[in-house]
Amino acid sequence: MININAFFIGFMIINAVALALLAGFAAVELTRFFSANRKRRIARRQPVARYYTQLSLGH
Repeated sequence: MININAFFIGFMIINAVALALLAGFAAVELTRFFSANRKRRIARRQPVARYYTQLSLGH
């Protein structure tokens, strides 16, 4: 019979790897998004918070 501690440790390791991959993917995508919109934001001379708030609200 499998030991529950070994199963739990293995499960937590798999979750930690998945979480690290998710964080890496999110960081890359957010960097691409913010760098792609930087030129437009600067051309409009808007602060970061105002530009992305209006972008998210669709104004």
